[in-house]
Amino acid sequence: MYPNFGTGQRSLYFPQGLAYVAAALLKAGHRVSVVDMEGEDLSTERAFELIGESSPDMVGFGGMITRYSIVREMGRRLKREMPDVFLMAGNSGATTIPGLYLENAGMDAVVLGEGEAAAVELAAALESGADWRSVPGLAFRDDAGKTVFSRSRPLLANLDDLPWPARDLFPLEKYVVSRDHRGKHERHLEIVASRGCPHGCVYCYHIYGRTIRRRSPGSIVAEAVHIVEKYGIEYTGFPDDLFTSDKAFVMETCSLLEKRLPGIRWSCLGRASSVDREMLRAMRRAGCDWISYGIESGSPEMLGRMKRTVTPEQCLNAIRMTREEGMIPEGSFMIGMFGETRETVAETVEFCKKADITAPMLFVTPYPGTPLFTEAREKGLIPDLEAYVLSLEAADKLLVNLTDMDDRELDSLREWAMGKAGRNYLLRRPFTRIPALLWKHLTLKGFDQLARDATEFLRGLGKPPAKHL
Repeated sequence: MYPNFGTGQRSLYFPQGLAYVAAALLKAGHRVSVVDMEGEDLSTERAFELIGESSPDMVGFGGMITRYSIVREMGRRLKREMPDVFLMAGNSGATTIPGLYLENAGMDAVVLGEGEAAAVELAAALESGADWRSVPGLAFRDDAGKTVFSRSRPLLANLDDLPWPARDLFPLEKYVVSRDHRGKHERHLEIVASRGCPHGCVYCYHIYGRTIRRRSPGSIVAEAVHIVEKYGIEYTGFPDDLFTSDKAFVMETCSLLEKRLPGIRWSCLGRASSVDREMLRAMRRAGCDWISYGIESGSPEMLGRMKRTVTPEQCLNAIRMTREEGMIPEGSFMIGMFGETRETVAETVEFCKKADITAPMLFVTPYPGTPLFTEAREKGLIPDLEAYVLSLEAADKLLVNLTDMDDRELDSLREWAMGKAGRNYLLRRPFTRIPALLWKHLTLKGFDQLARDATEFLRGLGKPPAKHL
């Protein structure tokens, strides 16, 4: 089951992890059905009815930790009204704080990290009556109610061995025609090309390990051809953390894309320290038109505290080269790291001006399982774990203040920074950028968001907000 997150007009991001697990179960001969609350915009009542209609032996919950409240609501009800159904959960939230899912959300087991093999073995054990607690890679409660773990499971060595996601079990057309990350309506669907990340950014999960495992370029491009031919996809992309980290891999993938899918367009996430002009040129020839870089801050001090291992100069150079090679560079930014000051925020604004870039600036948010979360807990900033997890939504809301500023000052400083960066960007090319932005926000988010953006724009006209005494 895929829990929902919010209602109304929104971009839909296909649940790749759940679709991979479903495909592995199907390949092993199990009957699988999906209740997709997000894709179908289902109420919890209707979702519960659909689960009951499928007469399941096991119900598995996917979704990131921001969907915990729905998992808890559904899990408790299922445990109460269908006590013989085995409940399990996976993904980043369940992996990092399994005790919460086991104790408070009614789960019988949590699948830790990579879920395909564990789910298949768990289903087989339940079907045969074997001891499911011996399956590697699980967390569960012992007879005393304590959270315990089975032996660890090695990561899958060859990602090409995985069956492609079971997309047809989901309301796929809803995802394909929804607005994509650019706010556009094109038939779009992404492909996972790799798993894992070796870097140590303090705010990030590592549920797929610290080693990058890549699919073969041939497998990736074969799947791209498949989704184009079967679903009429016009725009694809690679949501992997580090698509650009290995030049030989990128060059071979681009060469195959150029040969087998001429005219396809796509996007990816990039790392500023790993791209060069030759790579970017090959990506553009193969159809890439948009790259998002994890920049996070224009302050060297903040980047160091985040353990980003990139410099503002590397980020500026990557943005410049990307633009010169004919692609759109975008960046992600965060405000509110330990040690953040008005001066470091001003450095981020100045970076945006130099880069001629603008983007939402989110609050630094400690997610369970990250070093940042551990530090925040140790400092007493998150006293009630479940209350905090239930409050997690999009990171545009200040949930934990890690700085020495008070909440009101930090919130005002973020609004000023976004307004200032946006104003610098728009006024550099006002006659093209302002109308384009107005139209995008009006069609994507309506008049209310347009009014909020206009307010932020006006805030950027002045100096940073005064300190609150």
